[in-house]
Amino acid sequence: MEISTALADLRLAGDSVDSKEFLSVELLGEPVVSLSMLGSTASPLSALASAGCDFLTPVISFLEEPLGQLRGEPDSVSGPAGQHEDAARGGNAVAQDYGSTVENETSEWSGAGKQNYTETATKLVDGIASVAETAATNAKAMIAAGEVVAQVVDIVTRLITEAVGKIVPIMTEAIAAAPATFGASIAQAIPQCVAIAVDYAGQIAGKLAALLTTGENLVKLIEGAVGVLEVVKEGLTVIGELAGGDSAGEQEPTESTESTESDEDTGTGSDTTTEIEPDDEPAPENPLDGDWTPLARS
Repeated sequence: MEISTALADLRLAGDSVDSKEFLSVELLGEPVVSLSMLGSTASPLSALASAGCDFLTPVISFLEEPLGQLRGEPDSVSGPAGQHEDAARGGNAVAQDYGSTVENETSEWSGAGKQNYTETATKLVDGIASVAETAATNAKAMIAAGEVVAQVVDIVTRLITEAVGKIVPIMTEAIAAAPATFGASIAQAIPQCVAIAVDYAGQIAGKLAALLTTGENLVKLIEGAVGVLEVVKEGLTVIGELAGGDSAGEQEPTESTESTESDEDTGTGSDTTTEIEPDDEPAPENPLDGDWTPLARS
């Protein structure tokens, strides 16, 4: 695969992320929400307390469990995505600068030399641009993934709110009839409300499954882009090897300029050490030599 072809494929992958082609059918047509929805802390079941039905909240609390799993910090998505965007801008700037430099330097060239040089330079520019395009695609994928999760948070919130909207009138009527029925109306209403909650829990589970499918589709798209980038890296490596030429051989060891080092390394140096003969020891002096005066007897 040519590097230019790889670059085109990477751009197509980026366009696919932009157009959200990875979305599952179940999520198509749903309202688009901002990334900030990830940080939502609203409790749709709180409407039960407002209607005087808070005793029912623990019974159908399973409806809100997915929200706790889906919610998160929006900055944990936008932060890394911003870093990839910066890398993409930097890579594109390098590619453009290098392309302009090559064009200026070869403006007066002609012949096969110019053609070969410009072809190689174009491949390098496309290679750098491919790396930048991959970084940009990663940034888009991070934001897109975060937005889809935020979208599902919104969907689940709306489904719970819809379920509560059906439950509250039933429970309100049952509570009103409780004195006359000695509480039997409430006992009859609770199973109905739980059945409604279970039905909506099934719908929520379907949306979560759609989210998983969407995530898998997005991962495949990114893995494809990474695979293309590996091809680009291999192409750039080949260009680098051709530009560098044959590797230089090992250098011949140089002779030591120090004669003492040479002698020590080879062990063939002349022995300049002379054996020092010890000085002859002086003969002991005769104590009778020299002038002396005998002592007179008293």
